[in-house]
Amino acid sequence: MTRTAYIGTLDGDGLVVATEDGGPLTVTGALRQVREPSALAFSADRSTLYAVSELPEGVLTAVDITDPQRPAVLAEQLSGGAGPTHLEVVGGHLVTAHYSDGVVTSHPLDPDGSPGPLGSALLLEDPASGASPHAHQVVPDPSGQWLLATALGLDAVFVLRFDRATGALAEHSRMDLPAKTGPRHLVFHPDGTRVFVLGELTPTVTAAAWDPAAGVLRRGESVTVTGPGAPDPTYPAEIVISPDGRFLYVTTRGENGVGVLRIGPGAPQLVQTSSSGGAWPRHCSLGPDGTWLYVANQHSGTVAWLPLDPATGLPGPVAGEVTVRGACWVTFA
Repeated sequence: MTRTAYIGTLDGDGLVVATEDGGPLTVTGALRQVREPSALAFSADRSTLYAVSELPEGVLTAVDITDPQRPAVLAEQLSGGAGPTHLEVVGGHLVTAHYSDGVVTSHPLDPDGSPGPLGSALLLEDPASGASPHAHQVVPDPSGQWLLATALGLDAVFVLRFDRATGALAEHSRMDLPAKTGPRHLVFHPDGTRVFVLGELTPTVTAAAWDPAAGVLRRGESVTVTGPGAPDPTYPAEIVISPDGRFLYVTTRGENGVGVLRIGPGAPQLVQTSSSGGAWPRHCSLGPDGTWLYVANQHSGTVAWLPLDPATGLPGPVAGEVTVRGACWVTFA
């Protein structure tokens, strides 16, 4: 079955469109009107694709993908912050994290999928430290009642109350991490009770217990995600989890690698590091059937694909690549 892939780029050709058929990707076009799309998200019915433009004055772009191979810009809206790096659709709202000014915003979505004017904005801050928050990601918990936002500059993950009716945001609790962890991205386990937080400045994954009733994260153990002899720094970028909850896949830009961690009852354990097939792997994604791992190598301008062993979850050597200038995100319709 042929599927459509969308590839975000930085200093590239905007939103790149490709097809996937049994692993390999083939580029079929590009929507250059979408500027610097560094992160992508879908509407619940997957008829609309949303992109953040990572610019000093951030922009949200809604793209009609009713015909997946013929995307068309539906609307643009200012994101309400500077340097947006991540977004998610939560209920009838689009929530966005902004790295440059540390603001998390929400925008109501119109019936046609267009983002409306700014609805709510919340600065992640720690007045005592005076550090720049650098909000990097915002993710809903499985209930949709809470949002988890990583603050790379504050070494913390914030839990935010989210009003699904109004889009209002408010700080509820926070989980602090060791100094210079630099939490970048996180992922929920399918069981909904565990969270894994990826550090960018210290190359670790930290396991945390999630209490959805209280809206509280409790920090557990941290483990390294780089192999012996890895350069310093390695700047991990993305973390994804297998659908069965057995494995984590982590990209490490400094060593051009992909780390695989096995999830158990305690802390996950690093079991393999592999080549990403290019330079500066930023985002990675599992393919539609779960048998391939796709890696966006930003500096080499490629998206590579690695086969996954269904029994062990481990990736084999890179099986192929496609040229996409400035590739930084890859996802599937």
